[in-house]
Amino acid sequence: MIDRTTDEMWLSLNSEEQQAVSALQQEMGLETPAEVMHTLLRQAAQRALVVCPSCGHGARKLASDEASCVECMSVLHLTDGIWQVITLQ
Repeated sequence: MIDRTTDEMWLSLNSEEQQAVSALQQEMGLETPAEVMHTLLRQAAQRALVVCPSCGHGARKLASDEASCVECMSVLHLTDGIWQVITLQ
């Protein structure tokens, strides 16, 4: 049986990127470069995540300013940085 909960990804970083990771590691008070990469990935995912203001579930982006809720099927539009329901299903 294969344990898929610990999948690994190897990255090749140039010296400038390695220095950036080291600086972030120190600034963030993290123990390993892997922790830095995990934190950056979580932050990027949060920025990309669209939450339906109607039901609170995740929504799928259809365009840069339009999304559709996967749960309540509402259509959302991004206005001034805020996702708003334009069609409630």
